[in-house]
Amino acid sequence: MRTIAARLTPYLWRRKPINLQPRNFSTSGFDERSIEQEAEKKVGWLLKLIFAGTATVIGYQIFPYMGDNLMQQSVSLLQVKDPLFKRMGASRLARFAVDDERRMKIVEIGGTQHLLNMLEAARDDRTRKEALKALFAISKSDEAAMVLHQAGAASIIRSTPESPEDAEVGTYKSNLLSRFQDLSHDIRS
Repeated sequence: MRTIAARLTPYLWRRKPINLQPRNFSTSGFDERSIEQEAEKKVGWLLKLIFAGTATVIGYQIFPYMGDNLMQQSVSLLQVKDPLFKRMGASRLARFAVDDERRMKIVEIGGTQHLLNMLEAARDDRTRKEALKALFAISKSDEAAMVLHQAGAASIIRSTPESPEDAEVGTYKSNLLSRFQDLSHDIRS
């Protein structure tokens, strides 16, 4: 009896494994989970785009009000004795001078005169380069170039020493001088 029971036990107590794989009843090949995941991804991207658009609109509304303050701060940096801060101010002004309105705003708040003073007092090539770069960016406007020319910028730029290490100083210097020369030819004719 024991031998029979020992032979029958594996057959009687064997369990069938349960199949846990989900069955696909759809005809298109997608199950409901993948459709839900696709919808969640699309809604997520939609929410991200709405957030980015809102942030952009808010940024465009806020930053113009900050622009005048940043220009004033940049001009104030030109008055500090430290050359690093002067370079930072000149670099900012060069970045702000993207259209004629902003260039004239820089002229009105006295940025050009401070840049000329900075160029005249500069002792290193990096400071001269940033001052010339900012003056070149501002001089792209005819009105601003006229103000610079009347302020005696041509003589200050001519007296700026050439840099054997940085060729950009000479490039900005020659571009500014040719701009003033073209401007003086336009005035005469």
